Amino acid sequence: MLKPIVELANDSKVWIYQSDSLLTDDQTAAINQDLFTFLSEWSSHNQQLHAAGNVFFNRFVVLMADESYVTTGGCSIDKSIHFIQYLETRYKITLLERLNVAYCTENTPNNQNISIVSLSGLQALYLSGDISDDTLVFDNLVKTKSDFVSAWIKPISQSWHKRFV
Repeated sequence: MLKPIVELANDSKVWIYQSDSLLTDDQTAAINQDLFTFLSEWSSHNQQLHAAGNVFFNRFVVLMADESYVTTGGCSIDKSIHFIQYLETRYKITLLERLNVAYCTENTPNNQNISIVSLSGLQALYLSGDISDDTLVFDNLVKTKSDFVSAWIKPISQSWHKRFV
């Protein structure tokens, strides 16, 4: 059951999939349409999940499920992974690469100033001065809607990424 994000409980589960490239506006619109269709039918144990999602910054596909109604299980998680794989194939993009880090090249994120680096390349950017403790990074490991809203984007000094610089 597709819901607006604001209607989901703060402890709703969150999954974030980051594209390795900037999506065009047309791709973003089409992916959002596919996403809304998937979320409106997404179920766990034959019960509709109360779910929300969107593409943010033409780069991040975000899914949320409010487990105060129906708990997500292995089958529902498998369905979501299959859906993400479908998006990768249909749009010729990569969403499941977890060793890439997104960071902002300016103080506030927008579609044009988000760059991607491999986790292993983060230290070189730090040592060269291209990024600093104040550089905003995207913590795609946040687990809840509340964390997504308050801590998804944060300075590297306040992120788990810090240990790699």
